[in-house]
Amino acid sequence: MKEEFRPNLSEHSGAVDVAHRPAPSKSPRILVVDDEAPARILATRVFSEAGFEVIAAESGFKCLELFRKRPHWFDLILLDFSMPFMDGAETFRRLRAIHPGVVVLLSTGFMAQVENRIDRMLAAGLDGVIQKPHRPDELLAKVNATLRRAKLARVGCVASDMA
Repeated sequence: MKEEFRPNLSEHSGAVDVAHRPAPSKSPRILVVDDEAPARILATRVFSEAGFEVIAAESGFKCLELFRKRPHWFDLILLDFSMPFMDGAETFRRLRAIHPGVVVLLSTGFMAQVENRIDRMLAAGLDGVIQKPHRPDELLAKVNATLRRAKLARVGCVASDMA
C-alpha cells in the first residue's frame, strides 16, 4: 500500500492557514431616496448607526445618476414613492432597466391611493413595501428582512425551504 505524501504547509514560517482566516465583513450598502429632507436624514442616521454604508439622494434623477455610476454597488435602495418630477414607480422602472436584479424597497404613505400601481411594481420585481410613517426599528427590521430574502433568492433558496 502506497502512502500519499501531504505536506503540512502551516508548519512552515510565513504560511497562512486560509481555512481558518475570518471572512472579511462587508457593511451593507444602501441608497436612500426621498425628496423630504427629514426622512432622508432620519433614515441615514438609522442605517449609519446600524453599521450600513449610506448614500442619500433627494430625487429619482439623483438616484439614477448615482446608480448608473455603480449599478452593482448598492445592496438595497430605499425608494420613496411620492416625489416630484419622477415618482418612485418611474424611478423603479428605470433602475430595473439598468440592473434587473437591483433590490428595491418602496416607502410610501399613500398605500390606498396607489395600491394598483404598487401591485404592478411588485409584479415587476419590487422587493417590498413599507408604509410611512414608520418607526426606526420597523424600518431597520424591514430592510434587514428584505436583504436576507434577496440573499437567499440569489443562492436559490426561498423562505419556505427554511421552515
